[in-house]
Amino acid sequence: MIKVSYFLRRLPGWTPRAFLEYWWESHAALIRRHAETFGIVRYVQIHPHPHPRNEPSAAFPDPCDGIAELWFRDEAALNEWFENRSAAARAAGKAIRADERKFIDRAHSPLLVGREEPIL
Repeated sequence: MIKVSYFLRRLPGWTPRAFLEYWWESHAALIRRHAETFGIVRYVQIHPHPHPRNEPSAAFPDPCDGIAELWFRDEAALNEWFENRSAAARAAGKAIRADERKFIDRAHSPLLVGREEPIL
């Protein structure tokens, strides 16, 4: 299964708590609503655990505020996520991107498309 991991950073003006609450309550509902359109079979949010290693440091001056992971049923579904070819995907993609622009610093939130390779 193909997976996309987004390493999210919040927009300036959002507190960490407000960012996580909005992402968990509002944005997750939007993803859930459009999951079938994009062939999303799993969606996970990774919220930071209160730990000193999550604080900015010389080695990691810009830690991310959370990680979103989306699993797609196949390559075609992944392509629909990025390309929005169908009318339903265009409408859903427009709504999702508009919502993301409210709270995510998209220019500083890299992503990785990959496959999980279980070790343990």
